Amino acid sequence: MAIIVLFNMLITFTVGRVFKFSLEEMIVASNANIGGPTTAAAFAIAKGWTKLIVPIMLVGTLGYVIGNYLGSMVYYLLM
Repeated sequence: MAIIVLFNMLITFTVGRVFKFSLEEMIVASNANIGGPTTAAAFAIAKGWTKLIVPIMLVGTLGYVIGNYLGSMVYYLLM
């Protein structure tokens, strides 16, 4: 699991730096990738980053939707 988290953070921070996102946005995005939108929203609230709550909930939920369809597609392709 540590390897997956490290790789996720490496990709998130590299892409975030290229597109000039703030450190707060990159941290919350990485948190949403690992723990989902609810934990990322709780983290943002705890840190006082209230402007990031709505975007992270929307993007995190969209990630769930896309992930479910991609996972189902991979299942049907491999079975």
